[in-house]
Parts: sequence; structure tokens; C-alpha cells
Amino acid sequence: MPPAGQPVLAQGLAFKALEIEELADVYFFRPLGFVAARLAAALRTTPTQVTILSTVVGVAGGLLLCNQRFALLGFALLIVYSILDSADGQLARLTGRVTELGRVLDGVGGYITHAAIYIGIVAGLVPGSETGRTLVWAALAAIANTAQAQMYEFHRHHYATIVVQGLVLQDDPAKIDSGWIKWLYRWYLALQRSLNGRHVEVESVIAARSNAGVVRTEDRIRYRECFYWVVRGWNLLGDNTRFYAIGVLAWLHRIDLFFMFVLVPMNVALVGLWLWQRRADRKFLAGP
Repeated sequence: MPPAGQPVLAQGLAFKALEIEELADVYFFRPLGFVAARLAAALRTTPTQVTILSTVVGVAGGLLLCNQRFALLGFALLIVYSILDSADGQLARLTGRVTELGRVLDGVGGYITHAAIYIGIVAGLVPGSETGRTLVWAALAAIANTAQAQMYEFHRHHYATIVVQGLVLQDDPAKIDSGWIKWLYRWYLALQRSLNGRHVEVESVIAARSNAGVVRTEDRIRYRECFYWVVRGWNLLGDNTRFYAIGVLAWLHRIDLFFMFVLVPMNVALVGLWLWQRRADRKFLAGP
């Protein structure tokens, strides 16, 4: 049974912040992830083992993108990866095994899967094009992909912590025992903060006015008023959008256009959302 006597379904399907979740997550990935989590619990599988399995499936899906004939199969495996990626967190909540290390490993698995996607696409493009040019486009797209994913994860995680949980952010690498994972987590947090300097000011103000780490009700309400719609906008930069694009491009036999998709429309969305976010940050800091 889940902790605190909560119903199994309610505990398993607990969202970071239901009001900002993508519809595909609410009605597809989370319910199927819950089924997978229940099966894993019955088999006494740990959340870490599910994370490893999801990463293996994601890597296989990414590498299959090297061949247009198998690209749709690769896309299907990436969908399975997303379901399992949802399942590990739900399993952790169902079994009371939520840890900082698990959150970091989940993020590492995502990066490994995306690396496999890029490697697979590059491997398929190199034989028919100039290797140097392909690698340059892939590298630029990977950098853009990283920035987009960081902004998406940062704002959704912080919104959920402040508005839903009513707590001040306390990301703490010291809670992680593994040396290299702790170093990776420090780098991850530093990159997020460097991309969101103005919003860090917002959270410093909230923390200074908090009581023993609990956010004031007034600040929770104002945070939601200022950031609700922009956080929903950041959903455009999540994995789902890139996976949808892979599915469409695989169906059209134009998986070679994936890097262009990441670099043009996704970056246009990134810049627009970044400007919108800064405006919302200024509004919050200006006070009521």
C-alpha cells in the first residue's frame, strides 16, 4: 500500500502539477505508466531497475532511426520508453522509494536516450552526405535540445514545488552518495540557474519571505497568477513534442529533417517563451 493510506490509483497517478500537465501525459502516458508501475510492483522490481529498462528501450528506439525502414519501429520504442519513464516515478511513489538519486538517474536516462536518437540519425545521414556538415548540424541541434529541455524541466519543477507543494526549492546534491552523479547534478543545477537568472531572483524573494521553508499563501497565489500560462507554454519544449516530430518525419521518410526541426521552430518557441518568462518575472518582482 502507498504511504499515508492514500488510494493506490491516486498515489500512483499523482502529478507534479495536474493543472499544467500535457494532455498526452494525463490521458495516455501516465495511465499506461501506472499499469506498468503496478506490474513492476507485483514483480518486486525497483524504480531504478525500471529506469534502466526504460533507458535501454529508449536507446534501442533512438538507434533504429539510423534506417528509414525501421524509423517507425524506433518511434514506437520511444513511445514505450516514455511510458516506462512515467512508470518509474509512479512506482517510487507507490512503494515509498522517492529519492533524489532516483530523480537524477531518471534525468540521466533521458539524456542517454536523446544521445542515442542523435547518434542514430547521424549514422543514417553520414553515408549519403558530407560527414563534417552533418556533425555540425547535429552538434548545434544537441546544444539547442539541451537548452530547451533545461528550461522545460526547470520551470515545471519549480512551479510544482512552489504552487502545488508550497515549499521553497531545496535541490541538494549533498543528498547523493555517488561522486560522479553528484558532480553531474551540480552541473545540471548550475546550467539551469544560468539560463534562468531573473527567475532565481524571484525564488530568492519567495525564500526570504518563507517560514521554515514553507511558502507564504500570498506568494503561492501570486506565483500562480504570474507564471501559470507561461509554464503551460514551456510544455511545447518537452520530450513529447520532439517525439511527435520523430513520428511524423519517420512516417514521411524524412527523419533527416529532425535537426532542422529542433533548430528552427523549437528555437523560435524557446526565444518567445524566454522573453515571456522574463516579462512574468519582472511582473512578480514589481509586486502587487
